[in-house]
Amino acid sequence: MAFPNLALLFTLFSFLFRSTQSKLSADYYNKTCPKFQNIMQTILAEKQLSAPTTAAATLRVFFHDCFVNGCDSSLLIASNAFNKSERDANVNLSVAGDAFDLITRVKTALELECPGVVSCSDILAVSARDLVVTVGGPFYEVVLGRKDSRESNPSIVDKNLPE
Repeated sequence: MAFPNLALLFTLFSFLFRSTQSKLSADYYNKTCPKFQNIMQTILAEKQLSAPTTAAATLRVFFHDCFVNGCDSSLLIASNAFNKSERDANVNLSVAGDAFDLITRVKTALELECPGVVSCSDILAVSARDLVVTVGGPFYEVVLGRKDSRESNPSIVDKNLPE
């Protein structure tokens, strides 16, 4: 039972170290948003206490986001009248809303503190890590500086995400 969990964590960690267009680093927001970690910790703790399924939901969203096209927060993009998004792919219909609510809360607080600085991709990656640690999982370093996707295509989800 423990081996599949380790394999899943290894797969998720490998996505964290993929390079994007910017230089990734653990201290990416130290100068541009110094309260990043404090804001994250406060909101994560409040949400996990009020909804104990938040950690599991966030880890699942992180996995579903990273597995398809890399950790680009494309799963967080909502559908509109003209286009469906990854969130509406069949395999993602059962993803719990706790994680989406959490990311929205964190993003809102960070936008008030540091407008236009912190990506949803980094928020999701740090949230998954910190919530895993909160519920007794291992700590691992998350490199930051990912850029958010502006595209979300449900057809690639069914081809790339195992059921």
